[in-house]
Amino acid sequence: MIKSIPEKGKVILKKYSPKRLDKRLYAFLVCLLLSALLWLVTVFSKEYTTNISYSAYFLNLPSDKILIKDLPRSITIKAKASGFSLLGIQYSAKNDTLFIDASNIRKYINNSNESEVYYLLLNHHLSAIAEQLGTNILIDKIYPDTVSFIFDYKSQKIVPVKLNLKYSFAKQYQQKGDIKIIPSQILIKGPKSVLNTIDYIETVSQQINNLESTSKHIVAIKKDGLENVDTGIKAVVAEIASEKYTEAELTIPITVKNVPFGYVAKTFPSKVNVKYNVSLDNYESINSSQFVVEANFDSTNVNGGNNRILVRLAKQPANKVSNVRVINPQVEYIIRKL
Repeated sequence: MIKSIPEKGKVILKKYSPKRLDKRLYAFLVCLLLSALLWLVTVFSKEYTTNISYSAYFLNLPSDKILIKDLPRSITIKAKASGFSLLGIQYSAKNDTLFIDASNIRKYINNSNESEVYYLLLNHHLSAIAEQLGTNILIDKIYPDTVSFIFDYKSQKIVPVKLNLKYSFAKQYQQKGDIKIIPSQILIKGPKSVLNTIDYIETVSQQINNLESTSKHIVAIKKDGLENVDTGIKAVVAEIASEKYTEAELTIPITVKNVPFGYVAKTFPSKVNVKYNVSLDNYESINSSQFVVEANFDSTNVNGGNNRILVRLAKQPANKVSNVRVINPQVEYIIRKL
């Protein structure tokens, strides 16, 4: 008996129902996954050769010498291992460091440079490097094959510190004494050839404004050009003493000097005013006898028709006054024969 069309439709829907399709799709995906896993196991079980880069650190360098050329920071090994091993090695290589023994470096015999040049054949250290990587890897080669070591003899010397410091004081304040640099000298260490060119160590430039009391300032050591030099410290202390001052004025007699032989000279006026800055502590200790103002005729043409001469300060109190100046330094003079 022929089935009616509605009955045929029910059979088709039952055969291709979503529930039955899900079971078939699930079975297909499981088979596909198992096939992929088997393929991966087969592929990664085979041996492969690849290049792997590692950070490198060289040990046991000569203690009486210093490197003046950087060593390579990384090396590349040509490794042979299974796919699984190489996956793990390549992942760990990003954070691992290979330590290389440089105690048996050899010196270049025909070296015309002043520096000492040594070399190390890395491919002679295959077994030592392989031990750091494990037994499941075979190292075929290392790049670079040869590492050069350029040394100079270690040396040391004591040099002064040169301060690059600009400073200004607040109104009515001035510097008191010299700036103290602590320490004023430092011991530097480094290649002998480099230290022979260094006479002093500079600080970085620094600006300090409106000083009004004794203060200490940390100033960093300038490291430009000192990459291979150990300065021992990173900064010095600059101590700047300041004091309050006032402006004072004294009247000083003019001393006539080097008048031509057979002549006598006299200036008008015979005295000039001298202004200066002086600390409040030293104010009472300053008097006119500590200053000398001269009219020096040695550089004056007495026959030139000009009867004016420039007077100059020849003496002032040492370390007690500053900004000393003569008020109206041009004076008239009369010169006549005896």
